[in-house]
Amino acid sequence: MKVSVVTPTLNGVEYLRECIESSRASARNGIEVEHVIVDAGSTDGTVELARSLGATVLQGKDRGIFDAINKGSFAASGELLGFLGADDVLLEGGLEAVVEAYTTQRRRWVVGGIRWIDGRGRGLGGLAAPPNWMTPRMLVCLGWNPVMHMATYIARDFYAELGGFDHAFKDCGDYEMFCRALAREPYARVGRPVACFRRTGQNNSANLAHKARALGEVARVKAVHGPSSRAEDLFWRYALKGYFNARNPDWLVSKQLDFGRSRLKLQPHAHF
Repeated sequence: MKVSVVTPTLNGVEYLRECIESSRASARNGIEVEHVIVDAGSTDGTVELARSLGATVLQGKDRGIFDAINKGSFAASGELLGFLGADDVLLEGGLEAVVEAYTTQRRRWVVGGIRWIDGRGRGLGGLAAPPNWMTPRMLVCLGWNPVMHMATYIARDFYAELGGFDHAFKDCGDYEMFCRALAREPYARVGRPVACFRRTGQNNSANLAHKARALGEVARVKAVHGPSSRAEDLFWRYALKGYFNARNPDWLVSKQLDFGRSRLKLQPHAHF
């Protein structure tokens, strides 16, 4: 089976080799991998490196990251489409697990778990794939997106049916499209981590560079897919929060440590 991995880039050379080599290493046991780099005008050697590693490179201006992913996805030729950031990596055996779930569970999209790593590749915890009984109504009550794009693969025909990502969303286009996908049909769940999400402080998801805009986009998604009842909203929010905390103990510990560090930074320094 041919799988296309799409990576949008702009001056992403620092981690790109590891990203592309992780997808190349996944081409085994009957899996062919096509890695498509969609570059918005890098000047740091990103394009040259990608080509030297055998990736297909598309160049040109875009209307944001989700427009770039759409360009790469519609130009790709794989039966399955996946999305990997230039600083993310596929885990060994991850793609094989995705393909197995796709072929055995007979769903048109597949969601796996992720591991978080820092700039040096050190582990920061992980997040398992959400339960496949989750509905869009439940998902938007949670208020954030646990369907991680670097661990999500969509059949080409389903992606076309959905029309790809809505590029009007600049920060939460994955959240919005995955809600639309889930409204149509459930996903096949992979019970293991598929990819590593690198938290460097540079990507939007890590540093919330556009927090107000992102919160506005989340509200737009919720207005379409969420319940009108405040009671139902609170029920699913806390039910799913409890589920994720219980199923992801290392993630829970990591959150508590992050919270503790944030509080220490906010405390005034004592003077002696």
